[in-house]
Amino acid sequence: MPKKIKSAAISGLKVLFAAALIFWLVKSGRLDFAEMKNLLNPNFIFVALAMTAVTILFTSERWRGILRAQGFEMGVWQTIKLSLVGLFFNFVIPGGVGGDVVKGYYVARNNPNHRMRSVVTIAMDRLLGLFSMLIMALFVMVMDWNRVTTSKPLFGIFLFLSIIFVGFMVFWILIFSRRTVASGWLHRFLIRLPKAEKALNLYESFAGYKDSKMTFFKTIIWSLLAQSVSILLFIYIGHCLGYSGISFHTYFFVVPIGSMITAIPISPAGVGVGQAAFSYLFSIALGETTTLGPATITAVQIINFCVGLLGAVVYIGLGKPHKAN
Repeated sequence: MPKKIKSAAISGLKVLFAAALIFWLVKSGRLDFAEMKNLLNPNFIFVALAMTAVTILFTSERWRGILRAQGFEMGVWQTIKLSLVGLFFNFVIPGGVGGDVVKGYYVARNNPNHRMRSVVTIAMDRLLGLFSMLIMALFVMVMDWNRVTTSKPLFGIFLFLSIIFVGFMVFWILIFSRRTVASGWLHRFLIRLPKAEKALNLYESFAGYKDSKMTFFKTIIWSLLAQSVSILLFIYIGHCLGYSGISFHTYFFVVPIGSMITAIPISPAGVGVGQAAFSYLFSIALGETTTLGPATITAVQIINFCVGLLGAVVYIGLGKPHKAN
């Protein structure tokens, strides 16, 4: 099967999968579009768009710090524009990371002599975003330890997240440890891989951050700020939908985990996958079936899509990328 046809077929299957999930959620009563009529008012739209803009600003600053650590100088507005373009392509390319591919393309094209380092800035940005979500979710679960230990689903999620956290820590140690580089054992291991040259280039690009530990901590802070604003948006949407009795603790547990699941490249911008994930997470967190999860993530996705349309306008006006310093 030709590569283009295969790619189109896979994309089509992902769209159908998303549609099937939405259909199932609506038929089962877990997603009710009628209740979202309460969100159709100017006050809500203004606040929601403002909070989304702040989130984009924070995540753009996180990425800008990562770019600077690799020697790429980009202005605030330039990173915001590429972030908006990435948001638009999240809906165009199946999967919650489709926009990252486009952002990586522009950075790499602007810096043809440092393509690997350009791509690594996108990967590092994504990893730090996921790591901050992980930290927040685990922190909230530890703060409510009695509840976690008395619920098998919650405890299972905690164990799974803990394993991922350990994996992240091993990865950070490999990147930032000077002893690892000096010992040479990892280098000897990588040169034995089938595509040794690419593996070495990738590792060396990541290892380039070993002299930027302060940048690492700053980007974690930017990530936590962005994630906090995103969670507050979920809380605001839930309140506008009439779910005013839900504790902040529940949102700070559900939203980071749900966002991680939504980012899995299974459907365009995580549509369908996000609804199913948030439905399950809110149900086990509240101990009952609720439409809160699918309703809030659907509202967030609609808001992101509207903001993403601005990214489409920016993309049209970008033209041929100019060579950066």
